[in-house]
Amino acid sequence: MTRPINFRPILLCAISLIFGILLYSYSPSLKIWTILLPIIILSLISLLFFLIVEKDKRITVATTCVACLCFAFLGSILLGVSVRKTEKGKVEDGIYEISGVVDSVSYKDGIYYFGVTNCKYGGESGGDLFVYGINQKVSLYDEILLNGYVYGVERVEDKSISSSMINGRSMLCSRVYDFQITGKQNSLASKFKVKTDLVFEKVLGERSGILSALLRGDVSEMKETVSAFRLVGIAHVFAVSGMHIGLVFTALSFLLGKIKLNRYVKTAITCIFLFLYSYLCGFTSSSLRASITCSCVALCKLTGEKYDGVNALSESAIIVLVLSPTEVFSAGFILSYAISFSITVFAPTFKEWLKFLPEQFASAISVLFASQAVALPLSVSFFGSFSLVSFIANFLLLPVVTIIFYFVFIGALICVILPINELIALFIPQILIVGTTGIVSFLSKIPVLITYFPPLFCVCYYGLILCVSDFINFPKRVKKFCGIVAITFVIVALILSFFGVNA
Repeated sequence: MTRPINFRPILLCAISLIFGILLYSYSPSLKIWTILLPIIILSLISLLFFLIVEKDKRITVATTCVACLCFAFLGSILLGVSVRKTEKGKVEDGIYEISGVVDSVSYKDGIYYFGVTNCKYGGESGGDLFVYGINQKVSLYDEILLNGYVYGVERVEDKSISSSMINGRSMLCSRVYDFQITGKQNSLASKFKVKTDLVFEKVLGERSGILSALLRGDVSEMKETVSAFRLVGIAHVFAVSGMHIGLVFTALSFLLGKIKLNRYVKTAITCIFLFLYSYLCGFTSSSLRASITCSCVALCKLTGEKYDGVNALSESAIIVLVLSPTEVFSAGFILSYAISFSITVFAPTFKEWLKFLPEQFASAISVLFASQAVALPLSVSFFGSFSLVSFIANFLLLPVVTIIFYFVFIGALICVILPINELIALFIPQILIVGTTGIVSFLSKIPVLITYFPPLFCVCYYGLILCVSDFINFPKRVKKFCGIVAITFVIVALILSFFGVNA
């Protein structure tokens, strides 16, 4: 008998962990219900399954529900510990001379907004700081010294844990009286950034930020250039994720396959190199998720086990959230996992529908549609719009970006290690970047945007595409019907956006 739903216990545990984290974020208003809700919900689910499953599977159901309950409580505990740690870093409101290291940067309209860690307020250690903006250039790993007015964040905001507290910033600064960069953090990641940025600047000048973003995911160096890429839906190439780590993993597997080494040593080298690259990119959730996933692939090959994409994603999500529970609130985490999950469970269905096409072409189209289908409402929610031109942009430019990434990765490593001329090492990506930027600039002028996707539409839309996926075993005609209705929702959203509906 075919199972109606292809659930995995590890996936349920990951969802429970996320549920626990989200639940605690509303603990100021939920209070005791923060503890009672997981118990009630999982007890009802357990009871339901006890009534409908065979007797020999009841122990498995009970064990899974207990595990999920434990993960839900773990999520609440992890976020609680993180919030309390942030609270302990608060200092008295006032004017301070503050030193620290820049650990995040964003740029908008000539203003740099940045986060500072390892902070000292008047010589005394304190919590991480967020600076609301200065017009002087700031980069990752800069050691800074500023004089300004700082104030502590509120723990509760609109009956939930405040976003600043969740982001780990206990102090905020909106008035900077004096600012200077005193040096660079003495770390391998900092040195790698400095050397590669110098190489890229010699090759592309003002456009060097594109190469920095492509290699390390540092979009702050791109300034306004990133807006055009976002507008056509291809800015994801600047978030070091599955594509980047996957390309590195493929190259490593090919190269190590040509060398006579013990297979355990090859696997260890592969995993270490992937996590080293993730570290050089700042251990972002997307790079860490992809490194864990590719490591699972390598370990499965080593042990002869069958690789399961959903399980690998679930395991990586658990590891990422245990290390940093606040990641669940970031757009990068949500988009990264949503798109990876969609490619895993939707792409096979789309490929089946496109079986009349050549296999490789059908695979590429199915992956593209799977990722864009899930990204659509999320892009509207996080960035205010989704361009339908992104289907064309991704189809045309992703193969080119893949080539650019390989040449940039290899060229940057050669320039860092050997005394070779940068213009020679990066000649090919230099030419391709200019062409790619021109195409993106042209496509960004085509105004086919969805700017409105109502919450009710989102719920129905995601329910429909979940029915289309390989995750639920519906008949083909039912899946096709759900797919047609989902496309109808997109068309209606496009029409509403065209007429300026936004509420």
